[in-house]
Amino acid sequence: MSFQWTVVAGFLYLEIAICLILCLPFIGHKRWHSLFKSNFIGLILSYGNVAFIVVVSILCLLFADALREVRKYGSSGVHDVNLENNPNAQDHVLMMLFRAQRNLYISGFALFLFIVLRRMCTLLSIAAQSDAKAEASHKQAESASRTAQALMDDKEKDKDEEGDNETNLQKEIDQLKSRLTEERNGRAEAEAKVVAIKAQAESTNREYDRLMKEHAKLQEASDKKDD
Repeated sequence: MSFQWTVVAGFLYLEIAICLILCLPFIGHKRWHSLFKSNFIGLILSYGNVAFIVVVSILCLLFADALREVRKYGSSGVHDVNLENNPNAQDHVLMMLFRAQRNLYISGFALFLFIVLRRMCTLLSIAAQSDAKAEASHKQAESASRTAQALMDDKEKDKDEEGDNETNLQKEIDQLKSRLTEERNGRAEAEAKVVAIKAQAESTNREYDRLMKEHAKLQEASDKKDD
């Protein structure tokens, strides 16, 4: 195997290994996304488009060359060989055809896996970003739900406090009404007592005036007897 096809075969084995590692179930896409966001990988990915185009171009050229070799050493090439003068020529042609087909498969699978790996890395990154956004949205929704629940609790608490305030205010009003009624009753009793005292005082004054008049009469009668 020539040098370039040895490199392509090694590149194919590396792609297979990376593909198997990416398919491991215990490594989540979030971890792969964090790895892709690292400084070293970020430096590599900054030239990713250029490297992708260069590698794809090289693999396409090698694939086209391998396809040309397969067509060259195909069945038509075997029939064109003069077996009378070259008895081992058919084996040589078949060997070259086998190598061309091998190179075709190597370059074709390397090109295919390279495109698949790029797509897998892109999908892993998109999936990790989607999970991060979904988690952020879930946390935001939970925060909004807690805030709404807190507002509803505060509103219910305010209603309860308003109800308690109304109850206390009603109690105070009832107490004031009761006191006002008691004050009115006390005032009526006091006014009745004042009227009774006035009547008693007037009666006492009249009785005192009568007694004074009788005393004056008795005093005049006594003075006349002494004369």
